[in-house]
Amino acid sequence: MTALALGENDNTTSSSPMSAAGNNTTNTESSGLEFSSESIWDEKATTTAATPINETHTRIDFIGNGTMTVPDTGETINMSNTGYAIVTGRENVFAYGKEYVTSEDDGDATAITYYEILQYDPATFHGKGIIIGAFDSNATGTLEPFNGMVVAGIHDDDPSDPEGATIKLWEWEGGIGDTVAASIPGQSTMDNTTTTELPPSTNTPR
Repeated sequence: MTALALGENDNTTSSSPMSAAGNNTTNTESSGLEFSSESIWDEKATTTAATPINETHTRIDFIGNGTMTVPDTGETINMSNTGYAIVTGRENVFAYGKEYVTSEDDGDATAITYYEILQYDPATFHGKGIIIGAFDSNATGTLEPFNGMVVAGIHDDDPSDPEGATIKLWEWEGGIGDTVAASIPGQSTMDNTTTTELPPSTNTPR
């Protein structure tokens, strides 16, 4: 993802609202949102290319690395990623894209489709934003626990950080779960639902 970051969580509750302040003090009942008590995705991402598409949209290519944590077991998986975003806006930036994820532990692969809204300080170019996303359901190895998982998080894009943008994601626990085999009234199963393909990445997915 082009950028994102969540603060550290404590383990005093089973579900945790996102907090830019970096703690778990907000009551989940007041937010109405339920998230895993600890982040499942911790990443540093850096931009590798910016290609104008037209007067209003730009394609951003990036690479990333970090860890993923299986919610039920706490198992930590090292990951390396490539991805892209289609972005528009200046101080308020809107973006969508796809990130290709590879486990460095066993070579298992998946991808996450995401959407984000960011705000940038025009004086410092420091940006912060929120992200929602969903994993594909094709992993068969160490990344299989993330199949179909819906996530949310926030992005901290600090230009003074030499490692790039910080990205953290939490599992959304208030959803239906893996809906790959679910059916929608009046339609066939989700497996047969037509979806709009995002533009392919110029980076080769690892």
